[in-house]
Amino acid sequence: MKSTRTYPVLIALLALCLALPANANSDSRTVEHIVIVWLKEPGSSTARNRIIEASGILTAIPGVVSIKSGIVMPSDRTIVDSSFDIALIITLVDAAALQAYLTHPLHVTLVEETLKPLVERIQVYDFR
Repeated sequence: MKSTRTYPVLIALLALCLALPANANSDSRTVEHIVIVWLKEPGSSTARNRIIEASGILTAIPGVVSIKSGIVMPSDRTIVDSSFDIALIITLVDAAALQAYLTHPLHVTLVEETLKPLVERIQVYDFR
């Protein structure tokens, strides 16, 4: 008799496999640069929209594959941190592209002119 506890794990693994691109392989070199933002004025739709709109310029930086951004989805689940305002996921072709991205003038300008005036705290996670 199979345990019903294994079904959620199998469903999660199946969903993960379906979410992977068809050409994904174990030596993929893409890098995910995740930026979590807390605003100086928490919940400000004006600040949220300004940051999300301005972040679109980052697609012009060589090595950037895609950018996804959005606002927090509140949750009452204890495992979910919904204290932030905005999250950005920037996919880059590799680690070298991430290093170049960090010092690119478009990125530096966005940080200096848009983020710093509006943001209280930023947390970054990079992985591949």
